[in-house]
Amino acid sequence: MVRRWLMLVALLAAMLGTARTASAAEEMKLGTLAPADSAWGKVFKAWAKAVDQESQGAVKLTWYFNGTQGDEVAMVGKMRSKQIDGGALTATGLSQIYPHVIALQMPGLFPNWAKLDSVRDKTRAKFDAGFEGQGFKMLGTGDVGIAHIMSKGKPVRTPDDLKAMHPFCITGDAICAKLLEIVGVASPKQLGVPAILPALTGGSVDVINSPSIAASQLQWSAHVDHINAMPSGIGIGGLIVNKERFEALPADAKALLERTGKVTGQQLTERIRKIDDDAFKDLKGRMTVVEPNDAEKGAWAATFAKVRNALKAEGKVKADVFDEVTAAAK
Repeated sequence: MVRRWLMLVALLAAMLGTARTASAAEEMKLGTLAPADSAWGKVFKAWAKAVDQESQGAVKLTWYFNGTQGDEVAMVGKMRSKQIDGGALTATGLSQIYPHVIALQMPGLFPNWAKLDSVRDKTRAKFDAGFEGQGFKMLGTGDVGIAHIMSKGKPVRTPDDLKAMHPFCITGDAICAKLLEIVGVASPKQLGVPAILPALTGGSVDVINSPSIAASQLQWSAHVDHINAMPSGIGIGGLIVNKERFEALPADAKALLERTGKVTGQQLTERIRKIDDDAFKDLKGRMTVVEPNDAEKGAWAATFAKVRNALKAEGKVKADVFDEVTAAAK
């Protein structure tokens, strides 16, 4: 009888231990502007599935898609207050944490992906330290695409052409704001991503400066008819989490997120770059393509240089970060 009782106690203890383990699953709540069925969304869902399977349900990534946690400025606020644990951010959101990261998006420095990859590899330690100093950890990178200026009704060949159009800046985008200020655009609109499509359909904006993949998947491209073939910038991004929340995880969970986050960033980069290139080819086939001549390219180069210098002079990119990034870009 005593032996049976002891076996019963042991069985109950094992069952309760299993129940406690299952109930103690670590849930990481993550936000993104990307729709669930977009190229980004599919990669994020695959990451969540991999983490769930590898941890046997001990770690779960719960994604909030399509800006349901607000724009990126709002999401970063929620990360700080621990309402969500992290997410996938573009430079707009990343700069709310560590403003100087926009150095990796300064116009005129990165004509192609190879140049960005080279500079980012050389400066990674500085940026990782910058984010950690602000209480966040970068798990992986994930670029947005190569931006092109697209317009409705007439081409944008030079920076001065923007003054006769109705451009906008995404809320929190310091580079766009400085560019339009230097060009001389009076009081450009500041829009969150969800507000861009209604503004295009309503006619209050008629210019977008966007990677082709974003313009296509967010339906912006249906409302413009010209595309400038010259790259106007590169959109960076990253997978980031609240550092305090991350450090509170068990060691095996942290190792899993670090490893799979890095792999997800690599997969995201490869996939997005290919889709962005394909989208650019598709848009060129459906729009009037603007091929700037040497003089027009020179006008853009001069304007981009003014933007970069202003970002440094005004402290939006601190001097040591500016110098390291520009030196690495040579």
